[in-house]
Amino acid sequence: MVILKELNYLNYVGLEVLDMGVRVRIRIKVRSNNNEVITSALVNSGYEVTEPEILLPRRLAEYLGLSLRPPIARTYTYETPTGYYRLLLIMKAVDVHLCDVCKEVKEVNVAVADFEREVLISDALCEALGIQILSARTGIWRHVNDEISVRRKSVKPEYW
Repeated sequence: MVILKELNYLNYVGLEVLDMGVRVRIRIKVRSNNNEVITSALVNSGYEVTEPEILLPRRLAEYLGLSLRPPIARTYTYETPTGYYRLLLIMKAVDVHLCDVCKEVKEVNVAVADFEREVLISDALCEALGIQILSARTGIWRHVNDEISVRRKSVKPEYW
């Protein structure tokens, strides 16, 4: 836990730290207004849901013009390793395109979090996009349609 706090502190003060985890470049397109952004996203296999879902920091959700008020957005309680959190959930709000692979998943649910600074891809969205994690710590992955010898490197994180 101490290491995690130190890494978060280093990120906040602008020092470079080792990037860990699988991050991919995606395009997020809002279905209601066609606003879109290309950004990195952290593939989080521990983010377990039954349908493809993406977690967006509130700043990014606002930038994209997503409606964060009822009845479009509803509040749900999510269980995480660090406790319970209330998030906004917008059903089937965006299409997510995995850049450089030409794979798109339509009608993806969006969770919006005040406490998160990075886009997170759920296990269900990871599978729907065809992402296969080869080395979680070093950030190596491939697409399900890639040759067995293909090894893709993670992109740099982007914080919102």
